[in-house]
Amino acid sequence: MAIANCKQCGRLYNRTGRDICPQCIREQDEMVHDIRQFLKKNPSANIHETADGTGVPYITIVDMIRDGRLVLRDNPNMSYPCERCGEPTLAGRLCSKCSHELTESLSQASAGLREKNNQGNKVPGFFSRS
Repeated sequence: MAIANCKQCGRLYNRTGRDICPQCIREQDEMVHDIRQFLKKNPSANIHETADGTGVPYITIVDMIRDGRLVLRDNPNMSYPCERCGEPTLAGRLCSKCSHELTESLSQASAGLREKNNQGNKVPGFFSRS
């Protein structure tokens, strides 16, 4: 097992997959539970109201949503800024517009590489029979 320092508190721990120690994992699980309970009682709350109501920092809530630990299907007011353009989004790191643009760019780049590779396979030359 690899020994690592917890990304959150700095303690040494046996790393099993996440970048934080078991104690910080328990604390985050409690925060997620508190947030879910708050949102059940206040379904129209936004992230700032949730942070104030639960005591969980705004950035921690955003990180939990981006990492997929907190899923907000029934809470449309829990938007946060897209990492690329700053527009509000409800899931992931990018809004739907930026995600679509990135997908299009990647598919165009992939097609260009495929075309370049196919052209590279055609080597001019002669065949000789021995």
